[in-house]
Amino acid sequence: MNNPTGNHARAIVSCSGKFHAFALAEQLNKYNQLAGLYTTYAWQKNRLFRRLAGRVDKELIDPALMHTHIPLAVLFKTLRNEFVLNDWYDRAVARSIGSRNDYRVFIGWSGMSLNAIKSARKHGKITVLERGSSHICYQNAILQEEYRKFGLDFSIDERVIEKELKEYEACDYIAIPSSFVKTSFLEYGVDEQKLFMNPYGTSRHFQSLPPDTSEHPFRILYLGSLTIQKGLIYLFEALEALDIPHKNFEVWFVGHVSDDLNEVIARHQKPNWTFKGHVPHYDLPALISRCDVGIQPSLQEGMSMVIPQMLGCGIPVIASTNSGGKDIIREGETGFVVPVRDPESIAERILTLWQNPELLYRMKGAAAQSVVAGLTWDDYGKRYADFLNTLS
Repeated sequence: MNNPTGNHARAIVSCSGKFHAFALAEQLNKYNQLAGLYTTYAWQKNRLFRRLAGRVDKELIDPALMHTHIPLAVLFKTLRNEFVLNDWYDRAVARSIGSRNDYRVFIGWSGMSLNAIKSARKHGKITVLERGSSHICYQNAILQEEYRKFGLDFSIDERVIEKELKEYEACDYIAIPSSFVKTSFLEYGVDEQKLFMNPYGTSRHFQSLPPDTSEHPFRILYLGSLTIQKGLIYLFEALEALDIPHKNFEVWFVGHVSDDLNEVIARHQKPNWTFKGHVPHYDLPALISRCDVGIQPSLQEGMSMVIPQMLGCGIPVIASTNSGGKDIIREGETGFVVPVRDPESIAERILTLWQNPELLYRMKGAAAQSVVAGLTWDDYGKRYADFLNTLS
C-alpha cells in the first residue's frame, strides 16, 4: 500500500481516557504524523462540556484532528463497568476509522482497541498496541498474591484479560515503556520482535525550581495514588525502620487514598506523616521541589510517570525494580533502584541520603539534568516518530 504522506507514516491515536495518549498525539502532531486523536473528551475540542469537567489539557494538538465522544465521557464518570464502556468505545472507533484511508498506522491503548485493530488490519494498516503495564497475566498474578497478604480478594475481570490477550495476538507491534514490562511479555511467550520499548518522558512543567531555603526537616515524598498495587506497605515498613529521629524528617503522601488501604494507614501512620490528597497536575512542580527524595515502591507498573516528574523537579528517586525506574534512574547518581518488596533496602537508601547532604546535593542536580538530557516527552516523541518511519 502506498503511504499517502510520502516519507512520514501518519498515525491515528486512540484512547478512551487521557493517560499519555495526549502527550503522544502532541508529539506526532509536531512531526506532521498525526492523522487523528480519538478519545472521549478533550478540553480544546469540547467547549461546552469543559464547563462541567475539571480537566484541562494543555498539549498542543490541532483540534481539527480530535474526535471525541461526549456521551461516553459522561458514562465513564457515572458508571463503574470499565470493560463495557471501553468495549463500546472500541466499537465506536472501529466504525469511525473503517472509512478512513488517510493514515498508515493505528495506535490504540490496551483493553480498548481489539475491534479497532481488526478494522485497521482489514484495511491494510499497521497496528500498534500501547500497553502501559506488565503483561496482563503477570499483573493479575502478582496482585492476587499481594492482596491475599491483606486478606482481600483480587482479580482482573476475565473479560478484560481475554480481550487483552487477543489484542496482543492481533496487533503488529506492542509499545511498552520499560525493560520490566519487556521481561514480563517474554515470560509469557510474546515474540521479542513484536515489542517496541520507549520509556515515557515528562512535560516542560516539571523542572527544577529555586531551592526551598526555609528551615524544614529532611522531606520524603510519595507521589501517586495510594493503593496496594503501589507497594505502600513496604514504604511504611521502611519508614518505621529508619534510624532517624522523627523530629528530623517528615513524609508527604500526595494522591488519592484507596479504601482498601485506609486500615493499613491507620495502623502505621506517624505524627510526621502528612497526607495531602489530590494536588492538581500543574501545581505539582512547586510541591515536589520542596522535597528531598522521592519513593516509588510499586509492585507492578509499566513505568511510573511520576519518576521522571520528580527527577525533572530536581529530587533523586528510590524506586523498585517493578516500577520501570531501572531504565531512567542512574544508580547512585540520580537515585537508587531497589528490589521489589524490600523495605530494608528502601530504608538504607533514605538513610544514605540523610547522612550525606553533599551527596544529596549532587544527586539533586544530576536528577534535574538527566531529564533535560533525554527524559522529556520530546525525546519520547522523537523515538516514536523514528519508529513509525521504519514502518512506512
